[in-house]
Formats: sequence, structure tokens, C-alpha cells
Amino acid sequence: MNDPTYSMPKEKQKPGWSLTMLLFGAVNAVFAFTGVWSWWALLWAPLLAIGFGAMVYEWRLLTRNKWRMSAMEWVFLTMAHVGLAAILAAILGIPNP
Repeated sequence: MNDPTYSMPKEKQKPGWSLTMLLFGAVNAVFAFTGVWSWWALLWAPLLAIGFGAMVYEWRLLTRNKWRMSAMEWVFLTMAHVGLAAILAAILGIPNP
């Protein structure tokens, strides 16, 4: 009894930076309307941790697919990393220009 699901090749997963960008954008929005060290840390800290996890996962997918992404995903990748840099600057107290 052959199972056809095992004989079919699995499609490669492609990286999608939309979720990572959304999570870092949400953390930046929380920082824009509240203080970094307030009770809102209960919201932004888990979002930031999930964002880091999503970013690591997407980088692993990106290296497996030999850097093949659409142009929009490259824009999302850049925006996600700029958002992460803004978050880290806010947490470390580096003033915005």
C-alpha cells in the first residue's frame, strides 16, 4: 500500500517577511504612543520576542531558498530590519533625529 503523499515532492517554503514587519510595526506603534518602560511592556515584550522568532525563522528559509524572493518581500525584509533597529534604539535610549 503506497501512500501518494510520501511519493510527491514537497513544495519549498518561501520566506515571507510580512508577519515580521507587522510585529515590529506594532511594537513601534506602542512605543510611539506610550513610554518604553511602562505597563505597556507587558504588550511589547512578547510581540518583540515573537518578532525575533519570526525573523530567525524567515532567515533560515531565506538561506535554504538561495536568496530567491519577490521584490516586495525584499522591501518587507528591509522595513522589518529598520523597524527592529528603531525598537532597539528606543529600548537603549538612543534619541531619534
